[in-house]
Amino acid sequence: MMAKQRAMNQAEHQEYTRSARLRILETTDLHMHLLDYDYFADQKDENYGLIRLLDLITKLRSNPDQTSLLFDNGDFIQGNPLADYLAAKDDDQITHPIINAFNALEYDAVTLGNHEFNYGLPFLRQSLSKASFPIVCANIDDAHDPPLAQDYLILDRVLACTDGTTQSIKIGVVGFVTPKITEWDHDALNGKLTTEDIVDCAKRIIPKMKKAGADIIVALCHAGIGPAEHVPGMENPAVPLAALEGIDVLLTGHTHEVFPDETRASGPDIDPVAGTLHGKPTVMAGFYGNRLGMVDLALTQDRDGWRITDQHVALHVPQKPTTASGKLQQQIIDGLQGHHLATLSYIRQPVSETAAPIHTYFSTILPDLGQQLLANAQSEQIRNALAGTDQAHLPIISATSPFLFGGRSGPGHYIDIAPGPVTLRDAAAIYPFANTLCASKQSGASLREWLERAAAHFAQLTHGATDQTLTLIHSPGYDYDTLFGLQYEIDLLKPARYSVEGVLVNDGAARIRNLTYQGRPVEDDEIFILAANSYRTYGGGNYPAISENDIIYRSTRGTRDILVAHLRSQGTINQAVEQTSRFAHIPQTSATFLSSPRAQRHLTKEMKHIGPAENGFHAYQLAL
Repeated sequence: MMAKQRAMNQAEHQEYTRSARLRILETTDLHMHLLDYDYFADQKDENYGLIRLLDLITKLRSNPDQTSLLFDNGDFIQGNPLADYLAAKDDDQITHPIINAFNALEYDAVTLGNHEFNYGLPFLRQSLSKASFPIVCANIDDAHDPPLAQDYLILDRVLACTDGTTQSIKIGVVGFVTPKITEWDHDALNGKLTTEDIVDCAKRIIPKMKKAGADIIVALCHAGIGPAEHVPGMENPAVPLAALEGIDVLLTGHTHEVFPDETRASGPDIDPVAGTLHGKPTVMAGFYGNRLGMVDLALTQDRDGWRITDQHVALHVPQKPTTASGKLQQQIIDGLQGHHLATLSYIRQPVSETAAPIHTYFSTILPDLGQQLLANAQSEQIRNALAGTDQAHLPIISATSPFLFGGRSGPGHYIDIAPGPVTLRDAAAIYPFANTLCASKQSGASLREWLERAAAHFAQLTHGATDQTLTLIHSPGYDYDTLFGLQYEIDLLKPARYSVEGVLVNDGAARIRNLTYQGRPVEDDEIFILAANSYRTYGGGNYPAISENDIIYRSTRGTRDILVAHLRSQGTINQAVEQTSRFAHIPQTSATFLSSPRAQRHLTKEMKHIGPAENGFHAYQLAL
């Protein structure tokens, strides 16, 4: 009797079981790279640009038997001189070119990234007003009617099933932005917008989405794959977010990494080859349109609803354009061609002259002239702002990091300014973002801790070895700070105090030694003024947090505007690069690093060219 009942239950289950497939596509961190054009180098670059993804998107959405969804994961409105030109023009009669492109491609939804807020809420609101797609971002509250974004949405879609029927499905889509935007864009957002911790917000929102009928939930998370343990307000909580019951698919971004990534270390919660966090399909599609993320789901419907029974996560690299997306391509070009030409005219204006080459081929290894010019501009601004105050006598230290440093961007993404004119394009390359400048009071001990965080960029070396790697592959150059005004050594025989994500992993470790200011040792209780951009001041890159009480100045001008003003005042730049930092000498020891083939023209006496390496880079050896 029991066997008969089981057979009846199985038959009943089969009767109500159907299978279908769903494809989810992701772009992220486009930073206004619509065209295959590098405004910082002022030349065409066929590795980047949303326009180069059009054929892929068209192809991957073309199967009539497979429902597909297209999402963007944020940081689309800011990031290059074209974006700056449009923000300065602020013409409310036009449709912003990135919104025009998203409209043309019929995105199903987008979420907001931290850089969406750089130009202020009025510009962002106006830009989004022309969108024909929904914007979701649950963990912001801008106290405005209508709000910038909705918490979530339920997409009603129809799936073609393997039994020949079509069935409806409700797909919940929720968005999150790293909550630190209120700190990084303090002046633009203070009193106008609040944020909530991503994981806490998700715990609150997911039950609402389930109650609204969501069969599966896709989270658009403009935050990266960071530490596994949840810390309130953390910048990159993708791993603890994926652990929450109810989230089925995770789209990530913000850190410009790729996932899946077989070079990333695996862990109990991370499978970098399969592309899963806590077993859930997760994708991060690089930046500037150099990848298209894809999550393919096999779904089964039974009496209990839809569930995921199989998954495949992949990244697609754009190929040369074909005629498949001709109309789309032309629509996007028509929406921005005039702005593109005006931007080129603007960025080619000279602001200074240099007698020395300015390049970033070794910017994460040695101090470079571009960062030094930025540091001097920041220090000058702070010195003038504090003149006549009680803090005017304190020494000023300036924090900078490189932005065009090769790395994941490839061997063509370095600054290389030959002796001659320095243009607005060059200034944008030295500092491409719309942050402001801050000054804070810091002790000698806190500056030492700052440098220990920066020194996580390097591998621990072995005395006497000659073929060891110098920099860690997953440590981005923009998280490697130099503190101009100080002199110090980095001892690479010692383990790092921090991980590349900025997590304290070795409380007893110390790589920074011989820390001095103007030739004398820095005392732990000595007080300095630290000049740094607003992103870093408020903990960007998981640097040690600065208390609000210690912040004594915020600029009203953007950091790049401060740099441009400084360059205009310089006349001809003819200065040597300060030996701010150096590696502690290790006899009979060397390490290798990657840079552009063009770096051979600027080798120091400690460096030797080895030869070609992967992906167009060349390998170099540094004697320690």
